[in-house]
Amino acid sequence: MTLPRDREEDFRINILNLIQDQVRTVLEGYKILLDMLESFVNGAKTQILEEMYLKIMKNDEEAKERTRIVEKEISNVGALLTSRENFIRLTSEIDKIADTTEGAAFRIVSLSKMKTKIGKNLNKLFMDLGQSVLATLTAMREALLATTLNSSTLYEKIKETEENEKKSDEIYRTLDLELLNSNLKIGQLLLCREVAEMIEDISDNAERVADILRALSLATF
Repeated sequence: MTLPRDREEDFRINILNLIQDQVRTVLEGYKILLDMLESFVNGAKTQILEEMYLKIMKNDEEAKERTRIVEKEISNVGALLTSRENFIRLTSEIDKIADTTEGAAFRIVSLSKMKTKIGKNLNKLFMDLGQSVLATLTAMREALLATTLNSSTLYEKIKETEENEKKSDEIYRTLDLELLNSNLKIGQLLLCREVAEMIEDISDNAERVADILRALSLATF
């Protein structure tokens, strides 16, 4: 006989597995953005960046489909799932990462069309930020994977996510000041600042995901 608590745990694990698929897709999209950013700072042609942007658009569509699958499953389970609101918040925050990735990619293509050259120091800061945010996302994904393992691993990965987010924030602030002190034209400056802000926002989303995972764990472990 399957007890209600056992059924709820089955629902919970199934939804978390679907969310893991969602995160995997979103992370793949961000990695394409990081490659795109590196190509941009290395002076790649606009056509190459546009091809990468199309890949991100395709990935964004797949991420949206993953989000719909998770939302449908949560809806089907309904009141049988404890902390249902947290699961909805979780998939929503992850979906925002895909949206922000697409927005940053669009702006990078625009910067390339404007023949923007930002210089060696800014190039390095942009890549440092991108890599730091990738570390934040990776730790977030590992935290999600740990939700079906044990609390000590989960809390370790949550802490790692938070530490990487703080590092990303510090790099972002340095980058923003350097941009303000640069000789970029006003249009280029505004777009560069938007790209930097959006990439850093992804790190903030990852931290919020970690916070939600912590809340979910309180009802589980």
